[in-house]
Amino acid sequence: MSYGRPREMHDAVCADCKQKCQVPFKPDPSKPVYCRECWAKRRPPRRDRY
Repeated sequence: MSYGRPREMHDAVCADCKQKCQVPFKPDPSKPVYCRECWAKRRPPRRDRY
């Protein structure tokens, strides 16, 4: 949690579209990183709670 402080962002390259992006965590070279658009395409659909 940032508790009101600006979140530290790290530069990364999306594993799908190869665009430069920034992520709020330090990327691990052994794991893929996705930009916001590619992550939205890949994540499972949300289920309704009701």
